[in-house]
Amino acid sequence: MSLLTIIQNVCAEISIDPPTAVMSSADPQIAQLRILSFRAGRELQRNHDWSALIVRREFTATGAVPEPAEPPDDWSRYVQNSKIWNTSRLWQLNGPIEPQTWERWTILNGNPVPQLFRFLDGKLAIFPNIAGETIRYEYVSNAWVAADDGTTYAATWTNDTDTSRFPEELIELSTIWRWKRAKGLDYGEEMANFERAKESAIGADRSAAPMDISLPNRGGVPDNWWPGTIAVPSP
Repeated sequence: MSLLTIIQNVCAEISIDPPTAVMSSADPQIAQLRILSFRAGRELQRNHDWSALIVRREFTATGAVPEPAEPPDDWSRYVQNSKIWNTSRLWQLNGPIEPQTWERWTILNGNPVPQLFRFLDGKLAIFPNIAGETIRYEYVSNAWVAADDGTTYAATWTNDTDTSRFPEELIELSTIWRWKRAKGLDYGEEMANFERAKESAIGADRSAAPMDISLPNRGGVPDNWWPGTIAVPSP
C-alpha cells in the first residue's frame, strides 16, 4: 500500500477514474482526495498513541533552561500516563507543574527533590537542570508518513510511494466519508464504517492490561499457601 494505491482504491469506491500519479496530478478531484487523505492521516495520528509512532527519547542535560533541543522536531505529545525520568539519579521528575509553583522555586533558588519540569516557549524546562545528567521520556511522533526507503519519516505526503505507519485501510475509509461530506452527500454509513474499523485497529494496537502488583495472589499463589508437607501421626 502507498499514497497512490490509497487514492486508487478510494477512486474505485466512489466511481472516479483511478489516477496513475497523485502528487503530480493536475486533476482537481485527485488533488482534493490527496488533501482529504492527509487530513485523515493527521487526525488518526492525533486520535491514538499508535505503537509505531512511540519514540523513547534519551538525552544528556545541557544545564540550560529550557533545554534548547527538547523535545525534538517530530514531537507531538507525551505518551499517555508517561513520565520523565532522570536515569542518573534514578528518580521520576515532578510535573508538569503550574507556573506559580515554578516561579516560587526558581525565584527562591530552591533545590526540589525530585526535579521539576514544565514547558517554556515550546521547550522542555527542568529545574534544577544539572549538566551531564541523563534524562529519558517517551513521546508520540507526529511523523506518521514513511518514505519508500522505510526509514525516513514525515508529517505529510511527499511522494506517491509514501506509506502510512498505521493501518492504511483507515485512511481509505476516512477519505471516503470526508469526500462524500465535501460533495454534500450522505456520509453517515461510511463514517460509521470508519469509526468501527478505527476502534478495532486501536484495540489491536493497545498493549495488554497492566498487572496490579498489589494483588494478594500475584503469581497465582495464595498468601496462605505453604510448600511443606503436613504429617499426620497415626492414632
